[in-house]
Amino acid sequence: SLQLLISCRAGAPRTAGVVRAAPCRLCSTARSCSMASAAAGPDEDALFTQVLGPLAEAGREACRLAVERAMCSGEAGRVPIAGAAVTRAADGSLKVAALGHNHRIPEPDGEDRGYPTDHGETSAIRAMGADWGAVDWPNTVFATTLSPCVMCTRTLQVAHARGLRSIVIAESQSFKGPEGLFDAMSGMRVVRLTRPDMARQMQAFARRYPCDWAADIGEIPPRQAVVARLLLAARAEGGSWCAACKPGEAAVIDADGTVLASASDDRASACGNPCRAAAIAAMGRAGSSVNLRECAVAWVPLATSTGALGVDAFGDASLGACELFRPAALVVGGGARLDEGLACKLQAVGVEVIFAHGSAQGSAGARARSRSPRG
Repeated sequence: SLQLLISCRAGAPRTAGVVRAAPCRLCSTARSCSMASAAAGPDEDALFTQVLGPLAEAGREACRLAVERAMCSGEAGRVPIAGAAVTRAADGSLKVAALGHNHRIPEPDGEDRGYPTDHGETSAIRAMGADWGAVDWPNTVFATTLSPCVMCTRTLQVAHARGLRSIVIAESQSFKGPEGLFDAMSGMRVVRLTRPDMARQMQAFARRYPCDWAADIGEIPPRQAVVARLLLAARAEGGSWCAACKPGEAAVIDADGTVLASASDDRASACGNPCRAAAIAAMGRAGSSVNLRECAVAWVPLATSTGALGVDAFGDASLGACELFRPAALVVGGGARLDEGLACKLQAVGVEVIFAHGSAQGSAGARARSRSPRG
């Protein structure tokens, strides 16, 4: 089962190592992770210069940081994918704006249950918090070690709206996301590399831990009997589920009506950080032992939301998380309705949209049972 898989994987040994000059809490070796990664060749250097121009050095540094972090993650027995953002200042100096790695596999100590919506890119961006709003995105390069999935691509679309115009993808052989979306973004420059070190690391992980990799991209098949029971419950009890949510909150609920996790929409307090939207946060807090395809997401929009709600209200990153992990249903409360664009995108990947009309937020008698802290 997925629960057993995560329990066994969480016990992977881990010891200290180094990323550049700073201690690395992921790496299982005592040497520098940079020694494990291949240096950029002359053709690669030329490609950075050709595509990124004055931001070439920022792109090289972002790629180097992401590759080192991914190598550390892999050596620690975790998913070897990472993301990094580096900004070039007016004086030519470089500043690390974001750095993160995949958090699907829990750390062996503490109460960590894993955070499945933290891929390399979304992990880096979520960790920025309110610093997201202070980044000089037009002069920043975002690098990722693997072709971004739809969730991470949707998240980077928000950065593009803020001015991001430069992305580096270290390799796309192990997995290829919807890169055509980057090509459709106005002015976006993409450096597409074929880093053999990253491809080997990713392919070795996928061979050794195929279920972890399948879970990371939403490919663990759901049990159809569980999904059928969940959908019946969502249609019958969705109003109660949404009544237990505050405005702006989302909850992940299983077929038994148990609230596995919930989270508030904190984008306003985090300067619009897309990974602080309610649904993607609740899906992350549900933990890695949960197959989200056997769950429903209940969502009550913010009270300030009016009319037919689109992607902006729900969140680009939340939409991407639903497109990737495909919960069986999205139950929408607060008397809200979705615009056709958002509803069609959800339904296209098999997410049933259920409107819980007449649910009064905060009312007594909600039947969903909670077994996790609320956001």
